[in-house]
Amino acid sequence: MPRYDFFVWNKRSRVKYPRSYQLPDIDAAREVAARIARVFGEVVPLWSELPGERQDNFAVEVVDESGQTVLTLPFKEAGEPEPKRD
Repeated sequence: MPRYDFFVWNKRSRVKYPRSYQLPDIDAAREVAARIARVFGEVVPLWSELPGERQDNFAVEVVDESGQTVLTLPFKEAGEPEPKRD
């Protein structure tokens, strides 16, 4: 299975997600990217107070083993964060 690296990108800087994943295909990598984006929105302090146009600058880039960017998923396409559980 191919290995994918994930980066959170905001049009100015790129930060590598601490873990790489071996996944069967790009669709599975897209699901992981969407989950990273949703969790980012849940755990970053004051994310919900950031204006929408600033949030729109964030994306998750998916890079394959050769270093090629194979997918860029804007946070706004990742779906809503999971509801908080009590």
